[in-house]
Formats: sequence, C-alpha cells, structure tokens
Amino acid sequence: MSETQLRRLATEPLGPNYIPSLQQTTPQILWIGCSDDNFKECTMLNILDDELLVLTNIGNMIIDGDLSCDITIEHAVVDLQVKHILVCGHYGCRIVKATARDGLKGPWLSKLNALHLAHEDINQLPVSERDRAFVELNILDQMHSLRRLPQVANAIALGRLRIHEIVYDPETEKAYRLSEGQQNP
Repeated sequence: MSETQLRRLATEPLGPNYIPSLQQTTPQILWIGCSDDNFKECTMLNILDDELLVLTNIGNMIIDGDLSCDITIEHAVVDLQVKHILVCGHYGCRIVKATARDGLKGPWLSKLNALHLAHEDINQLPVSERDRAFVELNILDQMHSLRRLPQVANAIALGRLRIHEIVYDPETEKAYRLSEGQQNP
C-alpha cells in the first residue's frame, strides 16, 4: 500500500454557524447520527430544536431496506424539503471500529465487514488511529449510500439539498467536517 492510502482524511473544525439558523419552526436539517453518541446536535450547530429532524441508529448507517431510515429520509427530503443532510459519526464509537464488533448482526455487520475488507490497509495504522480512520471511512460510505437514494439524488440535482460529512471528537468536544478529497499525513 502506498503511504498516501494510509493517511487519515483531512478535517476542518465546524464553526458555530456552519449552517446558519433560519430561526424558524420547520426543519431545515436532517441529522443522521449514531445511537451511542453523547452530544446535543442543536447545541453543536447553534440552531433551534425545531430546525432539526434527527435520525439515530447503529453506527449512523444507511442500510438498504431499513424502513425507519428510508421513511425518515424520504419524509425529510420530499415532504419537509430540508436544505441539508448531515451524517455525523464520532470517534470512539463502540459499533464502528476496525476490529471485532461484538453483538452486531445482520446488514449492519455485513456492511461494516465489507467496508473493512475494502480498506484492509487500515490495519497497518496504530490501533487508535485505525479506529478513528475507520469511523471516517464509515461516514464517507454512508454519504455514498445516501447519494444513491433517488429522492436525495434528485434534490441535489435540483440544487435544493446539500449533504455534509461530520465527525465528532468527544475528547475535544468539537465537530469537524471531513474533506473527502484530502488526507492528513
């Protein structure tokens, strides 16, 4: 593997007005996050509770055939016409790690195993860096799944929807935007 392939993605700190609040009582953002995260989305984004529709699940994953996820995304994009979708993972996630995923079953386990197989070179990183890098790869994988959904692709093509990849670091209590085309050394 080349050294470049083993680098982690570049991150930029998420500013307090990353998505400016419209001070309205209808959702403008769909937040797809992990069920074991430990932070308040509205506080991180500095927006009103009513401006956010939140979907949390195991590992912030978008799985084909997950009825709850499918219906929530369709409702947000088609009915509410949200302007932004944020997929947010977090470092230290007990579900999304590059090694054993005890207790995880079905399509969630299959999807993470497939992602790990596609990026086996990640095992050459030190354990803490490996797990952080795998969290980032999972976020990007979920972004790709999201972009393949017809209603999302259509809204993006019409210019009325933007999607964002965010990672939260509980050690620093800060969120970062991932830069898919760039990598950190």
